[in-house]
Amino acid sequence: MSAVASPSAPAFVDPLSVPLELPARRHGRRLRLKSLSPASLRAFEKCPEAFRRTYLLEEKVPPNLSMTLGSVVGDTLARYFAGRIVGRAPGAAELDDLVLELFAAKIGDTVLGLEDDPDLGKAQCRAAVADYLTEIAPSVEPVSVERRASFRFDAEQEWRFVCYFDVECERLLADLKFGRSTVKEDRAYRDLQATAQTFMRWAERNPAEFVFHAATLERPEDGPRWQVVRAPRSIRQLLGFQRRVARVARMIAHLDATEPAEWPLAADFGWWCAPRVGGEGCPHWDRCPVGGGPIPA
Repeated sequence: MSAVASPSAPAFVDPLSVPLELPARRHGRRLRLKSLSPASLRAFEKCPEAFRRTYLLEEKVPPNLSMTLGSVVGDTLARYFAGRIVGRAPGAAELDDLVLELFAAKIGDTVLGLEDDPDLGKAQCRAAVADYLTEIAPSVEPVSVERRASFRFDAEQEWRFVCYFDVECERLLADLKFGRSTVKEDRAYRDLQATAQTFMRWAERNPAEFVFHAATLERPEDGPRWQVVRAPRSIRQLLGFQRRVARVARMIAHLDATEPAEWPLAADFGWWCAPRVGGEGCPHWDRCPVGGGPIPA
């Protein structure tokens, strides 16, 4: 039985069907990839070639403004909950100063669109943190912040699937989302992060409910800024996720062994397969053979 068997049902993936190692990065000491994550899994499924460039060639992908704002708010609230766990929660003024500090540190690496307003974004981060402290934080009892969780299919396997819990409680996992659009039920139902984190706690024989703490950049005209959006998962979905990880790992290993150059590209209907404008689209477009890169000989 696999190391990720649940308390009530066997795992469906045969460890022998999963590669023991992943490809090596393409420069330097050529160290092998030691992990997959929700982000890298999603990247491979969207476009294997973009995965190769990001995770094997290590071509840097700068964030857009929305990603930076989410990072600033998430890091600030992580500091707040870490303080609460040890009995030294920072106050509102201290957290506001931290927002300004983090924003200044991150904005320089951000790709800005023509209509992006960094000063407005900074104000939105400050307001979001202040609102979270009154709307959500009092009802949360954290036991850890940004804890690393991982699994592997076999003890001999040299890589793991890894994710980090934003806020972990005794029977609850909360993932913080702050961006242009809210998290609706249909997105929550299919979100890979929710599935991966729920699977991790389930595999640890300590199941937990998963929720999003979600807010938009602009405060709604009525009601709170932050919403709690549940994302329940069934045992069938969790076992399906396990098979999904195994399948992607096999495909990565196969392409590394058989494709010396570019890997398969995104499907024609993928909106992300487009020039990057204002942080949207593919960051590798200018070098991709079907994008703006040189035509192969």
